[in-house]
Amino acid sequence: MRLSLFAAAASLMLAAAPAAFAHAHLKASDPAAGAKVAPSTSALLLTFTEAVQPKFCTVTVLDSMGMNAEQGAPQTVPGHPNELSVKLHLQMAGKYTVDWHALSVDTHKTHGKFSFTVTN
Repeated sequence: MRLSLFAAAASLMLAAAPAAFAHAHLKASDPAAGAKVAPSTSALLLTFTEAVQPKFCTVTVLDSMGMNAEQGAPQTVPGHPNELSVKLHLQMAGKYTVDWHALSVDTHKTHGKFSFTVTN
């Protein structure tokens, strides 16, 4: 009986272990990686697999000339602590590169890079 209780407890701990080591991975973005968008696109939305700490997150959006296209720091979306939004000012057609760094609420850091294209 004691052995089966120990086995059940061990199984529960192992099942819960992945949650303890979770990170805020990028789940989706709008515009999406590889997307073609209009110059009127006014914001970038990043959706993560868990809540993030916006004060410790950065999002840089550069055009093909290396000029910044983001306006201001990323902000969480009210009611959606796993989403970051940053205002965009897309001045010209071409490839834009997004470089993001996130800190999840459980203090794990993640980062990544992708691009999208602005068309006329």
